[in-house]
Amino acid sequence: MLKINKDSIIYILCAPNFATGGPEALHQLAHQLISMGMDAKMYYFPINDSSVDPIHPFYKSYHVPYVTTLENSKLNFLIIPETSPEIIFKKEFNNIKKIIWWLSVTNYYKMLAPVIRRTKRKPSYWIRKLYNPIQFATLEKIKQMDVANIGHSYFSMDHLTKAGIKPIGQISDYMNHQFFNRVNNQIEKENIIIYNPVKNGEYLQKIIAKTPSLNWVALKGLTPEEVADRMNRAKLYVDFGYHPGKERMPREACIMRCCMIIGKEGSAAFDEDMPILDKYRFDKTDNNINAIVKMINTCLDHYEDEIKNFIPYRDVLYQEEQKFEDAVKAVFVNA
Repeated sequence: MLKINKDSIIYILCAPNFATGGPEALHQLAHQLISMGMDAKMYYFPINDSSVDPIHPFYKSYHVPYVTTLENSKLNFLIIPETSPEIIFKKEFNNIKKIIWWLSVTNYYKMLAPVIRRTKRKPSYWIRKLYNPIQFATLEKIKQMDVANIGHSYFSMDHLTKAGIKPIGQISDYMNHQFFNRVNNQIEKENIIIYNPVKNGEYLQKIIAKTPSLNWVALKGLTPEEVADRMNRAKLYVDFGYHPGKERMPREACIMRCCMIIGKEGSAAFDEDMPILDKYRFDKTDNNINAIVKMINTCLDHYEDEIKNFIPYRDVLYQEEQKFEDAVKAVFVNA
């Protein structure tokens, strides 16, 4: 746990005017800390244009104040998403207590690898290597430093533990209230299969090619209201993409009463992150394609029976916000 002094400020690093699942989770955390009587602020970085409002319209409702500079005091805390781990080395943050919140596992590696490559290509890197080596935020280095770590998914908790890093807690996010307002249980379900083309590739295309008579609908280039409309009408959500953390779209589909057929990559492999029956979860192998097609047809033809198997997962999702509040209170404690 982290003991928070009444004079402490908790800064939460976030990209300005940017909307994805990660920034929303960061705003949710700040909102919850403020509701607990703590002084939490968004620290938007980097600010390239001071004339542009750094708060994305999606997050105005969280009512979180922000700063563009912070007070580097030992009393204060800086929460860093896993995509910006290099912050732990900056001299201007040498006093503040640093915490990495592992909203994703994969995105950490995607951000770290290019930084290492670019740095090593510079001639100055090899000179500094002799006298003042540049440090990289590898898991081994993070383990050596005085940095607290918080997991998000069970996948991230498992990954950190296997790397020898003991998280001080696990805090997951929750679905935005506006999303629940779009749930319409009165809409009649249709034989529609929805999927995210951004997260799926060649493997799903093979499945689509084998089922030309089925109605596949890609969720791309749509407004949140249009996504909700498709989900409310669809019987099935299929996802064989990599899950770097607890992905939002599968959770949204489940809440909208869609059956689910999922791969086993990333957090999707863990029952703790996605508690669905094993019969709906498949390895991405060509040998499994016929079995997947059979399960697709089962979900469409026997929807009323199959959807009952997703009630436990849906119940978990409706309890996410309360679990989030409990988790934050377990990690952040008034001194």
